Amino acid sequence: MNSCIIPARMSSSRFPGKPLKKILGRELVLRVCDIAAHCSLVDEIYVATEDLEIFDAVTDAGYKCLVTEKFDSCTHRVADIAKKLKTDYVINLQGDEPCVTPKMIDRMIEFTILNHHKCVQAVYDVEFDDVDNVDVVKAVINNGHVINLTRVPEVMCDNLKGIAGLYVYDHETISNYFSYDLGLVEAWKGLDTFAFIGKVPVIPYSLPYRTHGVDRPSDIAIVESKLL
Repeated sequence: MNSCIIPARMSSSRFPGKPLKKILGRELVLRVCDIAAHCSLVDEIYVATEDLEIFDAVTDAGYKCLVTEKFDSCTHRVADIAKKLKTDYVINLQGDEPCVTPKMIDRMIEFTILNHHKCVQAVYDVEFDDVDNVDVVKAVINNGHVINLTRVPEVMCDNLKGIAGLYVYDHETISNYFSYDLGLVEAWKGLDTFAFIGKVPVIPYSLPYRTHGVDRPSDIAIVESKLL
C-alpha cells in the first residue's frame, strides 16, 4: 500500500492563500491532487490541511482531506496523518508542486521500494541562475547521501542539487518524525529534511529537470507557461 499525502495551508508567508489560487483555471491544490490520481503506484490520496477552506474545496472535488492541528511545517502535517494510516510507503507531495509528473512519482516510488530505502528526496541539477535564489533549496550530496541543506551555498560544485517538493518514506520512518531532533527544522523554516539527516539515510533521487514550484505570486505565470 502506497499513500500520497499532500500538505497544504492558506497561511504561506510568501504567498498567502496559494493552495486555492488557480493555475490554468484549476486550483493549485486540486491540480496537485490530479497528478497523484494519475500515478499507477499510488493507492490512496489525502490532503492534509489546517484550513476549512481547503477542506471544502478538496472534498467538493471528490478527494479525501483530513484536518490537522496547526503545525510548524508541512512534514509535521504529513507525519500526523501518516501515523494513523495502515500503509507501507508514504509519498509526501507538496501542494505547491504542479509541475511534478505522475511518471516521476511512480519511478521514485519504484526506486524506493526496490532498494528498501527509508527516506528518499527528489533532487535536480541546479542552474547557475538559481544558485543565489533563496526559494530554491539546495541539497549537498556526498557518497550518495543528502548530508546538508542550504538556501545560498558557500561554494558551487557538482555535489549541489536543487530540492523538489517530493519525498518518499517507509511508514515507520515518517510515523516517527515527531521523535526526531527537530532543532534544525525549527531554526531553518522550510528545510524539513534536516529532521531525517543523521537519523536515517536520506537518499537523493534525480529528476530529469527542475519542477518549478509555486512559492510566490510571480511563479504562477512561470508555471502556467511550462504546463501549456
